[in-house]
Order: sequence, then structure tokens, then C-alpha cells
Amino acid sequence: MKKTLIFTLIFVFFFEFTSLVFTKFGLLIFNETPKYSFKEINLYDWKEKDENGIDWHKKNYKASHSSRCFDVKYEFNNIGARDINDYFINDQEKSIILIGDSFAEGYGVNTNNTFAKIIEKKTDKKVLNFGVSGSDPNLQITKYINDGSKFNFDELIYFFLPYNDYLTSNTNKNKKKNILSDFDLTNVKYSIANFLARFTYSYNFLRSAAYLLDINFSDNYENSSYFFNDHESINYTFDLLEKIISYKDVKSYIVIIPTIHDINNYQKNNLNYKNLYWYEQINKLAYINNSTLIDLMDFKDFKKKSLYFHSCDGHWSNYGNKFAANSFLKVYNQN
Repeated sequence: MKKTLIFTLIFVFFFEFTSLVFTKFGLLIFNETPKYSFKEINLYDWKEKDENGIDWHKKNYKASHSSRCFDVKYEFNNIGARDINDYFINDQEKSIILIGDSFAEGYGVNTNNTFAKIIEKKTDKKVLNFGVSGSDPNLQITKYINDGSKFNFDELIYFFLPYNDYLTSNTNKNKKKNILSDFDLTNVKYSIANFLARFTYSYNFLRSAAYLLDINFSDNYENSSYFFNDHESINYTFDLLEKIISYKDVKSYIVIIPTIHDINNYQKNNLNYKNLYWYEQINKLAYINNSTLIDLMDFKDFKKKSLYFHSCDGHWSNYGNKFAANSFLKVYNQN
């Protein structure tokens, strides 16, 4: 028993030391530095209600956001949008407006690595980022009509996240649980991974190995938002979406965003979600409103799926934002 314990301790020490060396030389796919803390720094201290009671950001504000897999800075401009540049209603330059939740906001990445900033650089058009984490189509249309629509833009990009955006008229609440923020820390698997990620370099080695071996812990496809089939909720949500893209006479793009769970379920079960009611309806909505529909699932390189998202919460990583922007531009540049 004593020999086994000594051997185990030696192995753990050697494995951690080897992982440290590999990480420092950038030899692994994931080379993150442990935080050595469970502390979440200034979580959401940048958010506040606007004058209409809608979730928004503090104006002219800077904040730090640290989690076990990222450590970033947020900047918010004169109107509280996630941008280092200010927005003015009387600006004569034609812009693009971006509407959505945390994926549009740029959750977990520095400002210059957000989808909005990448698009801005590659199109040479200013992007007005009206993304805000925790929002849904109902809150987004209110913010858009009250504030966003007053600015000068000739193109609109709307981010639709099936996993988190479906609403019902009765409750006006999300029909599906938000996997991106509410992890249950009593869950054994997550607690172990959380500890290893925050306090060891070994987690980089283990995660890189899992990526190379394509280890898949996906749920059953019925739990995937890409196979959601509540017609009432779908109709109500898409009515709100149509109000957003038709409110002003501008060119619009609807970008459908899959989560890592959606990708895993689609890859594992190989079912055609494009014949389902929700996909037929969103195609119909796009056609009627002369909007371009872009489904990011169509552009996925499944071998790189783990690189698209942060390991700790499911939002896009730097790589994921770049992938989404480049996928969007492949369609945008053809129009």
C-alpha cells in the first residue's frame, strides 16, 4: 500500500512537471496557465439597467473578467456598447449593427478579438455592437427600437442562438436551460475538471489528449436545441425576430449559432435538422424579408470543434470568434 502511494505521488508529480514544460513551450493544443484560485473577478460588475429598465452596460466603463480559462478586459463606450470607439447618432458614415446576446457582446475575449471587431477590420465598415449577455429576442427588440435603430446603418446582423433564445408568450422566459452560465458545481465531473483547470498544468495535457482522441461526452440529440420542436415557442420567438429585421429597410443577415452540444449531437446522430419545423420557419422568415440566412453548422470543421469554445463555459474563444467572422464573410462578400 505504501509503495503504491509513493508510486502514485511520483507519477502525479512527473505528469504535472511534464505538462508544465509542454505548456511553457507551447507544445500542447491547449496551453493555459492555472489561476490557482476559485475566485471569479468582477463578474458582471459592468452591467446595469438602462433608462428603460433593459439589461445593458455601464457607460464609459472598463472591467476585468477572469475565469478559469480566460482573463480579459472589457471596454464600454459613451452609450454603454462593447466597443473602444464611441457611437454618435449624427454620424454620417454608414455602419453595420450587430444584435444578439453574449456571443455578439464578445463574452470571454478581449475587445479586438470579438466578432464585431473582426468584421469591422475586414469590411472597413463600423460595426455598432448592441450585443448584451443574458438577453433574449424580446429584450433585444426593445433595446433596438429604443436606441439602436436611431443610428445610421445600412446592414443588420442578428445572432440567433437556438439553445437559449426560444421564448413563450405566456411566460416570456427561455424554454431551454442556459448551459452557458449555470453549471451545477455539485456535479462531480465538472467539479473535478474545474479544480484541475484552476490548479494544474496537467489539465492542458488531458484536454489536449481528449481533443486528439475526439472523446465525445455529448448528450442525446433530443436535448439539442437544433432539434427543438415546440411550435408555439418557435412561432412566438420568430415573430419577435421578424420585427427586428423588418423594423428598418436595411439589408439583414440572420446568423444561427450552434453550441458545442449541438455540434456533438449532430455529429454523433447524423440527423437532418433542416427538415424540422423551426428550420423551415426561419428559412421562410428570411426569404419573406429578403434576409440572408447563415447557419454556422454548415461551416464547422468538426475536427476543430473543441477550439471554437472556451473550455469552462461554452462561449466562443478567440478562435471561435475568428471562425464565425470568417464564415460570415464568405457569404457576405458574395452579396
